Amino acid sequence: MSILLLLFAPGIFAIFWLIRMQICLARVRYLVDTYGLSRKKLRPLKCKEVKQLRANLDQLQSDEDVSGLENLARPYRA
Repeated sequence: MSILLLLFAPGIFAIFWLIRMQICLARVRYLVDTYGLSRKKLRPLKCKEVKQLRANLDQLQSDEDVSGLENLARPYRA
């Protein structure tokens, strides 16, 4: 049983890593499509920072704070 675990562990880790990467790329794609942000300017951000940026933008949009939304999105615009 432990031999099987040793054989499958790298594959399970690779699948986990690929799923995490796809989730992060989906978040970036959402920001690019919804708010017109630049992929190049979002590239240096880590996944947690992209998640926080999306949460902040969505919060400002739901509060209908246009100036705050524009100020937050301006550094990442194309």
